[in-house]
Amino acid sequence: MLQNDSDSWLKYTGHILREEGKTSKNPSDTASRCVPSGKIHTNKGVTYCTFKDRATSLGISPLTYERFLNLTDEDVAKFIYSYYKDVSGSSLPDSIALAMTEANWLSGPSKSWEHLYKSLSSFGVVTSSQKDAISKVDKISEQLLFDEFIKVRKQYLQSLLNSPKYAMNTGWIPRLKRFYDNFSPSVIGAKKKIGDSITLSDIINSIFTNN
Repeated sequence: MLQNDSDSWLKYTGHILREEGKTSKNPSDTASRCVPSGKIHTNKGVTYCTFKDRATSLGISPLTYERFLNLTDEDVAKFIYSYYKDVSGSSLPDSIALAMTEANWLSGPSKSWEHLYKSLSSFGVVTSSQKDAISKVDKISEQLLFDEFIKVRKQYLQSLLNSPKYAMNTGWIPRLKRFYDNFSPSVIGAKKKIGDSITLSDIINSIFTNN
């Protein structure tokens, strides 16, 4: 389980803050529906809709547009941790929880679970619910499952990039690669189960060199 002050979690919040930049008012972004035309709709990765929905429960006030524009890094960290909770992160191996959180942050929780189900099915593990998936995650080596999750995520993002609506988001795949490089089990110190024999440098590279 990742605590909100653990080294791996602090590293991940830093990743989000670096990747997201400051503010956005891009009218082509779906988050633009959250504000009147021309106004900033996203600040440090937090949309105004998300701010209105979650700020109060996270102890962030007042619930005003001005407060949204003045979010601190500490505020944003609270939002990110709520996304970790969305995907039952405390019940998952750390690297899988982070991968699920990253997918949730960008695509929503349903897509995160869809990625996990598909990843497990690649190893012949059939799941019927979120609870069932959580109970079966440990059947697969954490490194192998993480690699498969990233592969599934990459395929999904690539399918979006093939659409004119999302073609301009060329930073998605490089961001995923940076996430992989920084949060793979071999990097954050995930424990191997007895019997694991993981030599995955070729697999790691193939995730990002093959379509």
